[in-house]
Amino acid sequence: MIDSDDLPLNVSRELLQDSATVRTIKKQVIRRVLDLLLEVAENKPDDYSKFFRQFGAVLKEGLHFDPAHKDKLGKLVRYESTQTNSEAPYVSLDEYVKRMPMAQPAIYYAVGPSRALLDKSPQLEALKKRGFEVLLMTDGVDQFALDGLSEWEGKPFANAVEADLDIKNEDGEDPKAPEGDFAPLLMRAKEVLSEHVSEVRVSKRLTDSPVCLVIPKGGLPPHIERLIRAQRGELPNQKRILELNPTHPVVVRLQTDAVGDASTDKLKESIEMLYVARVAALMERVG
Repeated sequence: MIDSDDLPLNVSRELLQDSATVRTIKKQVIRRVLDLLLEVAENKPDDYSKFFRQFGAVLKEGLHFDPAHKDKLGKLVRYESTQTNSEAPYVSLDEYVKRMPMAQPAIYYAVGPSRALLDKSPQLEALKKRGFEVLLMTDGVDQFALDGLSEWEGKPFANAVEADLDIKNEDGEDPKAPEGDFAPLLMRAKEVLSEHVSEVRVSKRLTDSPVCLVIPKGGLPPHIERLIRAQRGELPNQKRILELNPTHPVVVRLQTDAVGDASTDKLKESIEMLYVARVAALMERVG
């Protein structure tokens, strides 16, 4: 509640909302609230964590709807990450940047319905192996909130599950993907899965899992796609990109079979089973 002697009383609601006085009051209130929250976040971090758990999504919306305050809001937003835990559930963007390894070029993030899903995503394997922290964004507003915050402290944001993720080796060089060596398997997999995926390629991001599905540029995350389908019923089928781990024994064996005879039913069934298993695991965790 705000007590002001400067507001006219006998005017319509529409005129009052368009009043220069109201706009000035709005700016002052927002500034003071953000300053107070920054003070609480700095001096009483435990109290701020409790506050953010309840109202964090509202602050994140401000990044999209009120980008003029993005510098202060960027200091206030918190995220779970691959390095947070139950005792310290959130990390700020300032803390994230401060503990970034020297070789890390970007602020990595993944968007999904839950931490359990994201933390187990095979797409994050190479980043975790390099010691790169990944922000786990599970609020529905996170994806569009980032539109108002493209970078922080000079570090761009990079979606860890999109197709064009750029992962360097520890020496700063691009890892060599043996596309040519796996050409027979890639060609056969593209043929077998042509109705389900837009591309099949050798992965630079997998270390333990045999395959993963990544989102093409501009594509929708799986949980958002399911939400839209539930609300609207119809949505054009979005084909993802299938990546194969060239060091995994299963993929190596399939490549050997493809070199021998790529047209066999056995190879076709193996490729389909590998794809179906990946989709089933994804859908189980998405719910």
